[in-house]
Amino acid sequence: MTRNAMRTGVCVCAVVTLVAAVGQRVAWAQEQSWVELAVHNMGEPINTLWAEGELSFADDGTMVYCSAREDFAIAPGDPKDLYIATFNLDTGSWNTPVNMGVPVNAAPAMDVDPLRLGDDREPWITGDGNTIYFKSDRRATTSPRNANDLFVTRKVRGEWTAPELLSYPISTDAGNEHCPAILQDGQTLCFASMRDGGYGGSDIWCSQQDADGSWQEPVNQGSNINTAAEEFHFTQDSDGMVYFTSGRPGGFGGMDIWGAMQSGRNSWEPAVNLGPLVNTSSADMCPALPPGAEAFSWFSNRSDNSFGGIDIFWTNKRNLSTAPK
Repeated sequence: MTRNAMRTGVCVCAVVTLVAAVGQRVAWAQEQSWVELAVHNMGEPINTLWAEGELSFADDGTMVYCSAREDFAIAPGDPKDLYIATFNLDTGSWNTPVNMGVPVNAAPAMDVDPLRLGDDREPWITGDGNTIYFKSDRRATTSPRNANDLFVTRKVRGEWTAPELLSYPISTDAGNEHCPAILQDGQTLCFASMRDGGYGGSDIWCSQQDADGSWQEPVNQGSNINTAAEEFHFTQDSDGMVYFTSGRPGGFGGMDIWGAMQSGRNSWEPAVNLGPLVNTSSADMCPALPPGAEAFSWFSNRSDNSFGGIDIFWTNKRNLSTAPK
């Protein structure tokens, strides 16, 4: 597929989802088109020859994601920074992504501790576009060994605040916490952690926020979600289905994306693999849901449709194995 074709596909997807997000009626053809059936590269200017990864969307279609691109990095050798991108409905394309800059992104500080690489990634933005949770190594320590913690930044009078640590019981020294996300109830923070009490590797844990805004002791999400393999990146749609990454057996190779329907607080139906359109023998990870109900996005190092390295992809949500037929 040419880059022009890729760009056309992402424009159609973004326009459809953004129009749906603002409540306008979307008229679908009676027969599915290639746009609905295919897996599409997000295209330029989002994907580059460098690695692009974890992403999430605000209700207005604003996308926050991370990239290893060197041309916009805040400092040489910075592994990944957070970027903001908005969609231009007039041109039908993404505007040039903007590095979120300091203080949201931290420069490498290996002179302070060798684990402080300046690695900021895995952002999750609230629907109103005013709060972003993410993982960072800016407070990493070699002893005790603590590679990552979770942080939150808020937009105040148009400016993003200095990130605040989500302290214990969310961030711990031993857990290597990452991949934060808020469930549809707006009060449940889920994330991946290697803390004691799990099933092995990174497990998904969730914490409730009490009346004064404090996060309570996280709860492991159980054996329908977590296994002895790695699980991370919990993203829920308005129907209650949660999508996440897992290396469990039964996939297509590498990391796959799975789905499970919520059956109660901290309770889920057995997980189902999303199938061969999304999952490949490569690493397919970190699901995201654009505005509206039609589209599904993730990133992958699949080689069949790539700008180089790791790219962001999308498909029509009806192509998922868990989607209603």
